[in-house]
Amino acid sequence: MSWILSALLAVVALAPVQPNEIEDYLREQQAELRIPGLAYVVVGPSGVISQGAWGVEADTPFLIGSVSKPVTAQAVMRLVEAGRVGLDDPVRRHVPWFDLADEDAAARITVRHLLTHTSGLGQWASRTDRFDNSADGLARSVRDLADVEPERAPGAAHEYSDANYMVLGALVETVSGKPYGEFLRSEIFEPLGMEHAAATEADAQRVGLPAGHRYWLGHPRGFDRGYDTSGSPYGYVAASLDDMARFARDHLGGRHSEMHKGQTANGYGLGWRDTEMDGTRVVWHAGATPGFFAHVVLLPDADVAVVVLANSYSLALDGSLAALGFNVARMTQGQAVQTSDTDPTFSVVLYVLLAVAALLVIGIARTLIRRRFRLLSAILWAAGCAVLIALVLVVLPAQLGGDLGMALLWTPDIGWAALVVAALAIILIAVICHKVVRRHVLKA
Repeated sequence: MSWILSALLAVVALAPVQPNEIEDYLREQQAELRIPGLAYVVVGPSGVISQGAWGVEADTPFLIGSVSKPVTAQAVMRLVEAGRVGLDDPVRRHVPWFDLADEDAAARITVRHLLTHTSGLGQWASRTDRFDNSADGLARSVRDLADVEPERAPGAAHEYSDANYMVLGALVETVSGKPYGEFLRSEIFEPLGMEHAAATEADAQRVGLPAGHRYWLGHPRGFDRGYDTSGSPYGYVAASLDDMARFARDHLGGRHSEMHKGQTANGYGLGWRDTEMDGTRVVWHAGATPGFFAHVVLLPDADVAVVVLANSYSLALDGSLAALGFNVARMTQGQAVQTSDTDPTFSVVLYVLLAVAALLVIGIARTLIRRRFRLLSAILWAAGCAVLIALVLVVLPAQLGGDLGMALLWTPDIGWAALVVAALAIILIAVICHKVVRRHVLKA
């Protein structure tokens, strides 16, 4: 009888809104945001309440980005429940070779610090998106932290960092004696029936992980950089809508309530965010890779979960994509949908770069036909171009959260526009130098 009661409660939870209203909303957003493939599911304790998929199938795998972190946290909790790891154990008790530039900090960081992002490691402590599928790729990414200086003392504050979950992946490997992906498959994927989930390159190929999409000038274009086994603990787990429905359902009914409780000032728990939405408690995590977006929203009081998956991603659309999951959750509770605008910053940066490129082309043409070029003027123009090169190749990518390689990966139109501007600036310097040499050196 308990399953009948659960089913009735699930139906009542969705009663304020009909599934076709959710579908109408999502299809409208899919068209507006130009998402090639979009899928959603609402689940209760007894199973799927409603679901839909457009441009993809329910068994199509997606990369789930940082939603991989709750998966990693659950893997760690398997070891905790088995008595093999303690949440407040120093990481070095289980990963003796874990090291940082600050020896004292490395010795004091605990498993809980990593799970809650309170280790003191900075947001960009380690290079991510390595696309390293070698057997020791994950361990090597952790060993690279040996030269990293923590930004604050362990436990002092929350700062979200993929590096924390890199280390947790290595911890799972060393404690279990299995490769990380194999442990996930045997301890989480198979028990939950997640048949199209993957955490290794081989499994990603087996389940047929398709290409995602990045945006060029606001339009999605297919992109397949390949799988990144070394990044699976923090961002490269793959799973289908059916798989994520099973994973989300497993987190209903209070089975993993310890993981869901916020333990930091901003409500980050053990791999999950614990916050409020319009006065309703929500436990959630969103994530992205170049080409994919995923969002899981749990409503503990209603015992309902929402999953939204998209096979496209842009930093400019991050807020709008995240709003999809929250708004579907709102709709299940009879609450009004809230709009979310795209971030105009990235469009402004792109069009400024294109305008600068056009001005540089004009500058090159005018310099070529110019007969006279004063030495001081030439020096000033060359210096200005040098500063411009530094701005677009170093400063701008850093402001976007990485280096030029990361900009090319995550914001390809901006990255390539920056390269074009730099190339044109170099050409302009070369033309100016040629003019100066001809006028002031050869004629001398």
